[in-house]
Amino acid sequence: MFDTHCHLDDLVARLPLPDVVARMRQAGVDGVISVGVAPDQWKEQSEVAQKAENLGVPVGLAYGVHPWWADRVESSTALKALASWIEQEGDRVLAIGEIGLDFAPKMPDATRQHELFIGQINIALQQQLPVILHERKSADQLLAVIRRHPALRGVVHGFTGSLQQAHQLIEQGFYLGVGTAITHPRATRVRAMLSALPVEALLLESDAPNQPGHTHQGELNEPAFIVEQLDVLAELFAMDVPTLAEQLDANAKTVFGNRLLSGTLSPPQPRD
Repeated sequence: MFDTHCHLDDLVARLPLPDVVARMRQAGVDGVISVGVAPDQWKEQSEVAQKAENLGVPVGLAYGVHPWWADRVESSTALKALASWIEQEGDRVLAIGEIGLDFAPKMPDATRQHELFIGQINIALQQQLPVILHERKSADQLLAVIRRHPALRGVVHGFTGSLQQAHQLIEQGFYLGVGTAITHPRATRVRAMLSALPVEALLLESDAPNQPGHTHQGELNEPAFIVEQLDVLAELFAMDVPTLAEQLDANAKTVFGNRLLSGTLSPPQPRD
């Protein structure tokens, strides 16, 4: 079972890595994708991933500049840094992310976000890497960008939008990340939306240390806790947990390649 979206460096800045790894193993989490947000954090992200690998946990890496940083970086400088860093890291890199658009109040200027987003999409296409997309109050704008780049593939992280938007994203070849929102008993709309989608289009993710689920309010979120989302999904789809976990892992391998299992990066495969 894979956690396809974790900010591992942020988590282990506050919790001992051996303890996090031990809880992952106990929960049956076999690997994570460590997702980046800003150039000044990539080095620490890489070093923490190596330490986790040394403890026996496969870690794939995704590097990107989050839209929240759009007014903290100069776009051309950040894009050059990203391209250079990806080249340096080589086969450890599974995706470009976390990138995207966020039009909630008090977010960076939309033009700056778009400039940074499009630049990172171009890098992903050049490197033939999937993208991990952040979306908040921006699903329609995100879809418009995706449609202009038909070769682009990846996942929309923590998706909680409408069923219509979900189907449109899936039609464009994107997967949807299932986060902790579904663990909350009152999340009836999100649960109904997800249950109406093909399970072949979903990925499991924690967003650790952010967004703790219903039974972990007030705690730091951890990759080990994704079993709670798995249990809710199994109920929604009327599937047994092992079968569902196997399908979600297969989805992850299709998006990101086999490195989390085999230790070597293989190209993502197109979905029919």
